[in-house]
Amino acid sequence: MQMTLYDLKIGETALVVDINTDICLKQRLRDIGLIKNSKIKVLHSSPSGNPRAYLIKGSVIALRNCDAEKIFVSECGESFGGKN
Repeated sequence: MQMTLYDLKIGETALVVDINTDICLKQRLRDIGLIKNSKIKVLHSSPSGNPRAYLIKGSVIALRNCDAEKIFVSECGESFGGKN
């Protein structure tokens, strides 16, 4: 089953499989460490639900939901859906 970053719930962790965004955003995400096989965790969302905050390689980043829908992820073994 193909999942996107947007499909994850608060507290879930996953591995990045693919990033299907325009080249400018893809490069910006790479610059902050969001690359294939990176572990990413959903921390929380804004009161309106958009954007949401994610933990990637020790940094917290905010992504709009429309961008999170273009980042494909897979389960991350024991930490997926669990507590880290």
